[in-house]
Amino acid sequence: MILSEIVKVNKIESFDNIYIENELIKSGKIPVRWAIVDVDDNYIMVCVSYLNN
Repeated sequence: MILSEIVKVNKIESFDNIYIENELIKSGKIPVRWAIVDVDDNYIMVCVSYLNN
């Protein structure tokens, strides 16, 4: 089953796709797809879809 949720990723000064994907994997979510939906001073909010085993 594919699940989707919003995940908060710590914002660093210079982030890229690899940083975000690695942070998602660290949180236990192997992304099928993801998108940045919001950014504030401390966090990047990412909508991630992933397989639930």
